[in-house]
Amino acid sequence: MNRLEVALQNYNSAIQKNQEYSRYYFNKGIIKFNDFLAITLDKMNRLEEALQNYNSAIQKNQEYSRYYFNKGIIKFNDFLAITLDKMNRLEEALQNYDSAIQKNQEYSRYYFNKAITLDKTNRFEEALVNYDSAIQINPENSKLLQQQRYILQWILFLAITLKKINRFEEALVNYDLAIQKNPENSSYYYYKAITLNKMNRFEEALVYYDSAIQINPENSSYYNNKAITLDKMNRFEDSLVYYDLAIQKNPEDSDYYKNKADTLDKTNRFEEALVKYDLAIQINPENSSYYNNKAITLDKMNRFEEALVNYDLAIQKNPENSSYYNNKAITLDKMNRFEDSLVYYDSAIQKNPENSDYYSNKAYTLDKTNKFEEALVNYDSAIQINPENSSYYYNKAITLDKMNRFEDSLVYYDSAIQKNPEDSDYYKNKADTLDKMNRFEEALVNYDLAIQINPENSSYYNNKAITLKKINRFEEALVNYDLAIQKNPEDSDYYYNTAITLDKMNRFEEALVNYDSAIQINPENSSYYYNKADTLDKTNRFEEALVNYDSAIQINPENSSYYYNKAITLKKINKFEEALVNYDLAIQKNPEDSDYYFNKAITLKKINKFEEALVNYDLAIQKNPEDSDYYFNKANILDKMNRFEEALVYYDSAIQKNPEDSSYYNNKAITLDKMNRFEDSLVYYDSAIQINPENSSYYYNKAITLKKINKFEEALVNYDLAIQKNPEDSDYYFNKANILDKMNRFEEALVYYDSAIQKNPEDSSYYNNKAITLDKMNRFEEALVNYDLAIQKNPENSSYYYNTAITLKKINKFEEALVNYDLAIQKNPEDSDYYFNKAITLKQMSRFQDALENYNLAILKNPEDSGYYNNKAFEFTLK
Repeated sequence: MNRLEVALQNYNSAIQKNQEYSRYYFNKGIIKFNDFLAITLDKMNRLEEALQNYNSAIQKNQEYSRYYFNKGIIKFNDFLAITLDKMNRLEEALQNYDSAIQKNQEYSRYYFNKAITLDKTNRFEEALVNYDSAIQINPENSKLLQQQRYILQWILFLAITLKKINRFEEALVNYDLAIQKNPENSSYYYYKAITLNKMNRFEEALVYYDSAIQINPENSSYYNNKAITLDKMNRFEDSLVYYDLAIQKNPEDSDYYKNKADTLDKTNRFEEALVKYDLAIQINPENSSYYNNKAITLDKMNRFEEALVNYDLAIQKNPENSSYYNNKAITLDKMNRFEDSLVYYDSAIQKNPENSDYYSNKAYTLDKTNKFEEALVNYDSAIQINPENSSYYYNKAITLDKMNRFEDSLVYYDSAIQKNPEDSDYYKNKADTLDKMNRFEEALVNYDLAIQINPENSSYYNNKAITLKKINRFEEALVNYDLAIQKNPEDSDYYYNTAITLDKMNRFEEALVNYDSAIQINPENSSYYYNKADTLDKTNRFEEALVNYDSAIQINPENSSYYYNKAITLKKINKFEEALVNYDLAIQKNPEDSDYYFNKAITLKKINKFEEALVNYDLAIQKNPEDSDYYFNKANILDKMNRFEEALVYYDSAIQKNPEDSSYYNNKAITLDKMNRFEDSLVYYDSAIQINPENSSYYYNKAITLKKINKFEEALVNYDLAIQKNPEDSDYYFNKANILDKMNRFEEALVYYDSAIQKNPEDSSYYNNKAITLDKMNRFEEALVNYDLAIQKNPENSSYYYNTAITLKKINKFEEALVNYDLAIQKNPEDSDYYFNKAITLKQMSRFQDALENYNLAILKNPEDSGYYNNKAFEFTLK
């Protein structure tokens, strides 16, 4: 530097001696410029002095263009040294280049350096014009070596500029020209490789990286950039090898460690990635991107708190980078710290309001917090900034779906599909929405489109199957469940959904197999055991059902429905007390479900705890006063308690809530019948029939009431209607036979008794009543045959022996009659008539003492029957 100072002193002396000789100022400027290159950038005063000397030289000799050129060089280098906001100096440099060119239009170097400056200001097209001018002045056939070197520089810079404006093919042409001129310069191959990489011509890029490496194997950046290309090709292991070579060549370049870490992150080698990020940070702790990328890796490892620390460090290093705030917001969202997340999305938007993703991500978080309207506003902002991004329309559609704005949702799914018709998820989610709207056929079309685009996605088949199940196309549903399982045999839900469909088809054994498969894959899902228990209950395998309900409860003891359904099963096997315990547990878990109280009441009714049952019916009504069945069942229990007036009030409430349920009118009619309000009863039977004319029991019950008021002909009409509606119910024939017997139409009665017996040959009462009718017709032997059949079917019914005895007495078979009276008494020793009629038979056999004893027994059993005293007195009179 001392010799530089001496030179400057001599230039000053020369200027002092001859202040009009411009060359002195020019040379002093050169010295100053070289001095600038040699000393540290903070000594800007020397650059200013150099500029002053160039200005003096120009002032002395305005026609000497070299002065303007060198002033331009100083200005350009000055631009490199100062902060980017001082763009006015770059503009001054361009003005001086123009002055230099104006003075000497044949000096190519002026155009070349002007082009470089224009390139730096992103005025690429103008730069290209100046590169072309430089090349045109110094053509290919130049004889000077120095000029040839300049040409290569121009070609290289021209190619780099073309690359910057994405004119890649032209850039490649210029790289090839540079390589042709000097095939030993490794940088030409290197820059061409970078351009090929940008064009996604990766294999060719690798070839040129290898050429660069072959010429200059010590340049670490060649290995690094080759590694980047390999990474893009998903050749991650090869990529890592070249990052290691880059690091080996230059272990002080922090970017190499960072790039290697990025690749390790992609291969899920997160711990190794973190080590490399830390090495990058150790070398260059001021690079904010290292902390950001480390945070992203920590986020993937669910180490969210550490991720946040690193995002904060990135922000601290570079508070103007909006992506850091956005990434931190994403992590906070994953931590369910939604409000904090929204704050950071807002910071990202404030830093860069033109980034559409920030609005989209904010909208996604707002959606999670059910702030749907705000979410929609932000999706609209994202769409306004970037209307070509299909995902924005897609996510907006999802939010609209959640708001049950299905038609609007479909519009945005269609917009997403229009922007990107190759994304299968768009069709699948559109199909889901159509399914919710019960537009099942359209849903199926869209599921098929999703499958056509991506036939390997198992969920598409599963969702299609669910829709098919809803429209009862069960076989097709099963086919699609099988395809889902084929694509992903590890998803337990597919077996579970298959099981539910098989259950609906009453293919219970197959359903159970699939429930077991679901449980085997995921034994922690309580719903699998619960639904398996329901299926077992349907097959009357109640004990196994209870085991599975218990498994469901063990996994999820807070689900009230598990206790409720367990209670229903316990009720079916008459374990009423246990059932009540489980109803109470269901109520404890969910005291707002009215059905729990309702079914508890039904169970209490079964064990004759009527008062408690009424309390629970009232609780059910309190929870859900609109359910007509609650009033109806309460009315039924009041009827059982002979609280008929109250029962009628609740039947009326049930009818008011649901006037279309015919059973409400029928049961009210039955209660009115019990109150001997027969005409009112008939009115309600008619209402029941009007609502549901196909229910045979209504005609049957009406007939019974008509019989009570001796309207036998009308009763017969209604029995016939009952039989017409349900010709398989034996009771209809039996009761019609009874009324025909009352009308003394014995032959017809026998026909209907026989029909009843034909329909149900195990009902003993049919034979008994037929025998009574035969007895009335004096067909005693046939009567006795039918009594025997009745006894054979039900040997515990005392009346059958009694009736047999009466018929035997009529044909003077007194001993046999006495045997049957004794059997009747043995079966039911409290019926006074048995002793009384036995006494009459004994009297006929002149066994007066025995007769008197039986009269006394009859009077003892029923001292209020005057006939017993009368017959006994008559016997004493005879004696």
